[in-house]
Amino acid sequence: MMTVFLYILNILFSAGQSTLGKLSAAKNGNAGVFNINKALSGLLMFLLFGLKAGLNFNFPTLIYGILYGAFLCISMYTGFKALKTGPIMLTGITVSFSLIIPFIFGIFVWKEKITAFGIAGIIALLISVFLINFVKSKAERVSSEWAFYAFLTLLSNGVCSVIQKYHQLRFPGRYKNEFMIYALLLTAIINISVFALKSEKSKLTFSAEGTASGIMNGLANYMILLLAATEKASVLFPVTSGGNLIAVCLIGSIFFKEHPGKLRFAGICLGIAAIVLLNI
Repeated sequence: MMTVFLYILNILFSAGQSTLGKLSAAKNGNAGVFNINKALSGLLMFLLFGLKAGLNFNFPTLIYGILYGAFLCISMYTGFKALKTGPIMLTGITVSFSLIIPFIFGIFVWKEKITAFGIAGIIALLISVFLINFVKSKAERVSSEWAFYAFLTLLSNGVCSVIQKYHQLRFPGRYKNEFMIYALLLTAIINISVFALKSEKSKLTFSAEGTASGIMNGLANYMILLLAATEKASVLFPVTSGGNLIAVCLIGSIFFKEHPGKLRFAGICLGIAAIVLLNI
């Protein structure tokens, strides 16, 4: 029963942070203010997790954390802009395709064997991308600006996953909190520096959405850590990935009145299936 509860919490927190980003963007919120609040609240969460578990300095983890933080910073900015310029439903499914990058690395760099599930996932992904983009109605079309930001978010998220995998291959199960603390500290520093340089007339204010999004992100990751101790990876990641996307699609439909056409809806469903298959 507790395991099911943790799964539900992870899905709710993961979908919740995307929803808060969309809400802030819909109110014409400032990306810098949102991301600074998100990074700082996330940093606080991992500091608390780290103090509870015990923190240890490890120089390679610092380097990995800095690299991860740099790409995380890009992902946070472009992700916010994608939510601002396009629908949450399509943004969620497109960004989730970032798992194809570590998947490719796994095959060609880490020499992992591709399974029948992986092949099926690739085929489903390609068909999904075609269906999502094959629209005739002007009302369903997305802007090139959204496509640009969504692609950059996909790319930076994929690189983040590769860096995270490299770190865990070198230090299995270790320095996870330290890794995220270094990453989020760098992200906060970069966002604050850029904001100070670009926003001479704007003041750094408290963002309830950004703070809550950072806390939800930290809690979602903490749920993953708890589940990873007892659940098989072949179950954990497909369930959380698929569940998160279904939740985002429901939120987009119910709260943001996003209603994709039949072909695009089929593409979204196939995309969810592809993500589950690629995670198995």
